[in-house]
Amino acid sequence: MSEANSVAVMEGPSKQQVVKATCIAALVAAVIFFTVVLPAEYGKDPLHTGAALGLMNLSKAAPEPVAPVAVSTEAGPTTFTVIQPTKEGDAPIIKGVYVPQPNGYKVDSRELKLGLGEGMEIKYHMVGGAGMVYSWTADRKVLFEFHGEPDVKPKNAGEDYFESYQKDDTVGATESHGTFTAPSTGIQGWFWDNESGAPVTIKLTTAGFYDYILQNKDDVKTRLAPPADPK
Repeated sequence: MSEANSVAVMEGPSKQQVVKATCIAALVAAVIFFTVVLPAEYGKDPLHTGAALGLMNLSKAAPEPVAPVAVSTEAGPTTFTVIQPTKEGDAPIIKGVYVPQPNGYKVDSRELKLGLGEGMEIKYHMVGGAGMVYSWTADRKVLFEFHGEPDVKPKNAGEDYFESYQKDDTVGATESHGTFTAPSTGIQGWFWDNESGAPVTIKLTTAGFYDYILQNKDDVKTRLAPPADPK
């Protein structure tokens, strides 16, 4: 037998077969849509199959809250929010971004002058969860650390215990800006150290929820009254 005659000829489906298969698939899809999808997803039951199959309550079920979603940017820390859909299908509720405060926010603006080799701390006493926005600028580079001291220290921690948030004790900087949420109740703020070789002037502005300000210069701590609530 020749090679040409040994090859089986495969015939494709006819046009009629293709049309028939397409019609069957469309019919099956329509049946599923009217008997399952409409009752389960939209609460509509024109064929009464949804009630028979127990699908009607699915459309009324409250959606499960979405697990915490990490939101981060290159310029800031990672935060966690929870997106919770509503039964009515209106705007979802975003939890973890709003913290009520009992009193109005304060605004503080001050100018600090440091001689060569001098250091100074300015800290704000904040309740855990309270927020603050801040900016500080210096006319020369200064070494600094942004840190906090909780009122209630961890067990077995010494009196000098503190927590560091941002630090530059090698090169120094001339400015820093950001938003801050107090991780615990305590004093939160900055220590600046002038090793620039000349006097430095630092301008600091904050706005947030704090009840007093603590200044520490030459190991002398001074408790300053907070500014009046803005009108």
